[in-house]
Amino acid sequence: MKKILVYGMTDNPGGIETYLLNFFRRVQDRDVHLDFVTDFPQVAYAAEFEKGGARIYYIPAKSRGLVRQWRAMHRILRKHPEYQTVYFNVLDAGGALTMLVPFLMGRRVVVHSHNGATDKKRLHRLCRPLLKIVSSHYAACSKVAADYMFGNTKLPVLIIPNVIDTAAYAYNPQLREAKRSELGVQDKLVICHVGRISNQKNPFGLIDIFSEIHRKDSNAVLLSVGDGELADEFHVYIQKKQLGDAVHCLGRRSDVAEILQAADVFLLPSFYEGLGIVAIEAQAAGLPCVISNSIPPEVICTDHVTSLSLKLPPAKWADEILRAARLPREDTSAQLKKAGFDISCSAQMDRRLIRMFR
Repeated sequence: MKKILVYGMTDNPGGIETYLLNFFRRVQDRDVHLDFVTDFPQVAYAAEFEKGGARIYYIPAKSRGLVRQWRAMHRILRKHPEYQTVYFNVLDAGGALTMLVPFLMGRRVVVHSHNGATDKKRLHRLCRPLLKIVSSHYAACSKVAADYMFGNTKLPVLIIPNVIDTAAYAYNPQLREAKRSELGVQDKLVICHVGRISNQKNPFGLIDIFSEIHRKDSNAVLLSVGDGELADEFHVYIQKKQLGDAVHCLGRRSDVAEILQAADVFLLPSFYEGLGIVAIEAQAAGLPCVISNSIPPEVICTDHVTSLSLKLPPAKWADEILRAARLPREDTSAQLKKAGFDISCSAQMDRRLIRMFR
């Protein structure tokens, strides 16, 4: 059994974390054995990883000293020569600084890009040449994520769609009514957003758009699922817009699939995404979606997705969202399977990725 050390898990149950959890469920101790190394103090889904036999190693964050992190990574790899491959799942090329250690120790470095841009532009630009030196195999969740991380080069990048179990999200009218009752939004027009409260997700633009929706339809509410470094400023901005009663900040949740059932429209006005897997989940729930055109086009699997420029005024976004709210819910499983996002499509990609580990 080939043992792989996986880097990239954080304490936030976001896109990378969900991808790695699903990959773990599919391959652990069948094709490979995955263990994890993280520079966060906690890891999302840690209980399930450990129950499934994975070991989690904790190393210092770069912010606490790069040399300290290097030493910790070196100790792990020196003690465990069985980790001949380290699989890095990263948002920017700054991860190359951590990759230096396994590279210098003669280990195989596989890099998987999960983002289409970054707020850390200078670090990314400086580290991208290093990333190409220290890594030997390349993957990305979309063409946009591949070009952003590796440049428009002839590198052999494996594009791996972030598949989901579409059956777990399929529209269920009974579940919808029960969840709407639980959340106290039975008679409301429900707009839903799921994402980390960070600059990438455009949280203040989200509120500007919802403010226009609420002005046009005072019965509208926003379900905001997620947490992040801008949470305090986000909550202040909601109060400034006098939307405290209309915006329901739900924090991190483990019932996202059920919350999507309760919604009428899904809204994702991100500045950038590697793919935007939550938009796939929303489509699997049969939701009409209004997203920014900064999100890779691969995410559009159904006819009920509207892609808009962030240069348009919030009022225009509001008009499109209110129009989308009138669209019927539908079974989208066949469309998502055709686009390659259903879990049933994962086997071939898993095999191609695992070949990189050997």
